[in-house]
Amino acid sequence: MNATKRILSQIPRFGPGLAAAVLAGGCGTESLAPATIAIAPEIVALTDTEPGATEALLAVIQDKNGRALHDVQVNWSITDSSVATVVGAGQSGSITVVGNGSTVVSASAGTLDAQATVTVRMSNRWVLLEVYNALGGDEWVSNTNWGSDQPLDTWHGVTTDSRGDVVELSMGSNGVSGSLPAEIGMLGSLEVLRLTREKLTGPIPPELGNLTNLRVLWLRSNDLTGPIPPELGNLSGLNWLDLGENRLEGAIPPELGDLTELSGLRLEGNRLEGAIPPELGDLASLQDLHLGSNDLTGPIPSELGNLTELRALFLRGNRLEGTIPPGLGNLPKIGILSLDWNDLTGPIPPEFGNFESLRGLNVSHTSLSGRLPRELIGVSLNSFFWNETDLCSPADGEFQQWLMSIRRHMENRKCSS
Repeated sequence: MNATKRILSQIPRFGPGLAAAVLAGGCGTESLAPATIAIAPEIVALTDTEPGATEALLAVIQDKNGRALHDVQVNWSITDSSVATVVGAGQSGSITVVGNGSTVVSASAGTLDAQATVTVRMSNRWVLLEVYNALGGDEWVSNTNWGSDQPLDTWHGVTTDSRGDVVELSMGSNGVSGSLPAEIGMLGSLEVLRLTREKLTGPIPPELGNLTNLRVLWLRSNDLTGPIPPELGNLSGLNWLDLGENRLEGAIPPELGDLTELSGLRLEGNRLEGAIPPELGDLASLQDLHLGSNDLTGPIPSELGNLTELRALFLRGNRLEGTIPPGLGNLPKIGILSLDWNDLTGPIPPEFGNFESLRGLNVSHTSLSGRLPRELIGVSLNSFFWNETDLCSPADGEFQQWLMSIRRHMENRKCSS
């Protein structure tokens, strides 16, 4: 192959402009071959932005002598198109914002390759307006300042931090209706999301699992449907999760066992089915566990006996079966235990006699459907319900004396000898 053919064979790799330069330069072809490639800028941080915003990129290519080359054919790609998309024309590229997150843009020429990191953070104002439009904001009981140019912390139900980032969105009985939009998962600084006694419908968006700063998630008393997203297990700092009194269905995700900071988990009054995940026994900080009035089946996991901080356990109104794990009799701080209206069988474990009952404590204002009153924190069993089951109590006198000393209890069917 002669020299001209060798040069022409390289035209597709280096582009027509470079080929022309090579032909014009004669014998200097080797120095004009691309030796390095880089993307400028190498780090792109787009904050307080909106979908559709663009940012220009440039693939900087040099030969071995450090001279810039132009009109080289470059292929552009991106790792996560849910964050941004990329298009390119030769060495010029452009990204277009899609959503929150981080991604990597690549530019390649022949065997050379370069990357740039892209981080996108949506404007809180834009996200709130998406929430407003999705949840019928014009019909809310109070929508003060929503959509205005006033500071976000003057918008009804919105709290911001010193930087102006939204840290709390709280409403109750405000006429909020519709399906939670996925965009709510873009409020990256959100710590409290409380939308209770509203008219929310549809599924819980899995994008809530992106809210890694969330401490409180209350969506109680709505009309939410579908499964509990396993992505909620990503909320490692969550302290309270209340999804009670909705129409959620499917299994309880075992991923909820990853919420090791959780002190309250309320899932009662839904249509949940299947077994109670043994992973819930990993919730070392849990104080209140409410799973009643669902369609849960199978045995009570023995792992629940590991919940040494537990004050209240409500499992009533399911189809749980089998015997009571003896480990439940060793919960040092349990105050309320509700196992009624299940298919449980067998004797109450003698370990239950380890509980110190509460003699003389006034609990006349205790509500079984609410959180434990302050005076019960750190004390032993006060309320024990096992009616409408096939359980029975050991007949020995010491156990019966203990059972009768419990302030609030139902059923006392003794086991036959």
